[in-house]
Amino acid sequence: MFAGKKAGIWLPYIAIALAVVALYGRTVSFDFIPSWDDKEYVVENILIQSLSMGNLKRVFTETYFSNYAPLHLLSYSVDFVVWGLNPAGYHLTNVVLHLLNVCLLFVLLSRLLNDRTVALMAALLFAVHPINVENVAWVSERKTLLTAFFSFLSILSYLSFRDNGRPLHYAFSFVFFLLALLSKPLTVTLPLALVSYEFFIKKERRGWLKPVPLFLLSALGAGVAFWAHLSHKSIEGGSLSLDVLFGTVYPTMVPVYWKYIRLILWPFGLSGFYDTTLFGSFLEPTVALSLAGWIALTIAVLWQGTGQTRFWYLWFWIWLMPVANIIPIPVYYADRYMYIPATAVFVLFGSVLSYIRKSPGAQKAVYAAFAVSFLFYGSIAFERTGVWRNELSFWQDTALKSPGQDKAQLNLGYAYEMAGRLEEAEKAYEAALRIYPSQEAVSNLDMVRAKIEYQKNKR
Repeated sequence: MFAGKKAGIWLPYIAIALAVVALYGRTVSFDFIPSWDDKEYVVENILIQSLSMGNLKRVFTETYFSNYAPLHLLSYSVDFVVWGLNPAGYHLTNVVLHLLNVCLLFVLLSRLLNDRTVALMAALLFAVHPINVENVAWVSERKTLLTAFFSFLSILSYLSFRDNGRPLHYAFSFVFFLLALLSKPLTVTLPLALVSYEFFIKKERRGWLKPVPLFLLSALGAGVAFWAHLSHKSIEGGSLSLDVLFGTVYPTMVPVYWKYIRLILWPFGLSGFYDTTLFGSFLEPTVALSLAGWIALTIAVLWQGTGQTRFWYLWFWIWLMPVANIIPIPVYYADRYMYIPATAVFVLFGSVLSYIRKSPGAQKAVYAAFAVSFLFYGSIAFERTGVWRNELSFWQDTALKSPGQDKAQLNLGYAYEMAGRLEEAEKAYEAALRIYPSQEAVSNLDMVRAKIEYQKNKR
């Protein structure tokens, strides 16, 4: 009996491992994508090619590529020591990190929900959902995997502290939160998630004061992130004006929030780089309807929802906040921003199935519904991973999904050019010029036409 019980404890982790390996195992054979950050972060990054004191000092004291994320760079240094510039090792590390994150999420959800079945359903959906493919299959998105890993550990340590009152566990939570910030500043809102836990799950009158010290670390992390973006001019001063914020950025973002929900529930049309429809006023019908829907849903959840429902609804928005363009960033929305927020949707989906399961005779139907959902998302994700196989396949897909992005056409042209497919490169550069007549597009087009002419004369 003891052996059977022990085996049952490990079954969820075995299921998780099988799901992750089946979906992402083939990414180990994928290449880098140099034109999409892999060149800057790995291929030509001299900072990762040695664990010397000089490099370590620069990694921890300087910003890099508009970010301050030293543990992100340090992880590549470790990979370089083991693998050199063999992309297989870097992809393998991403897969292992994702596997660890799914396992940690299962543990976290088991504690928060007190229901291992719902926790496993949500964790398995997190493991195979196609919106997470970008985070795992793209080497440069390692930072989100790392920050999620340390964030989950921080929250688990905090829960242990709240259960047993041991200061050591609070210290662990603080340290893991710091490590998460050093991986990617995305996690600055973690203390808000803990406050939400205190209000809606723990429900202790003054419990919300306990995460307050973590806000000091959060403020420091936010300040460093803002400074890193400003110092590299990835945030222009003019973009912070009220005219720009309320005249373009905020109205444009309101419908984007609903697009995220659609991409989680119906993940077709996923792209590495999205076309975004810009709006200039909150009064435009699409924006007004989106805003009204968001307000109505929020009121309904906070007024009528259970503590768990309120917590997970706020979880989604709390983790989305850093990339919600409150402070504008160049990218309006991306799949990679959903890695932690989307877990709330998976939890709510599992909770609904669990509720239905309690009805007489509904258990088999519920498990069948979950199996269909798991296979549905997993099959889409498996197809999606193939897009990240190499530079050419990635930009072919991105240019097809986002035909209005000149950058996608430029990089597609470059990928064709590197593959020796010069006529196709010429067409891609011409498409980029039609979208936006940049000097880069003109130069690239002239260069590839010269190559084509040279080959004709050579014949």
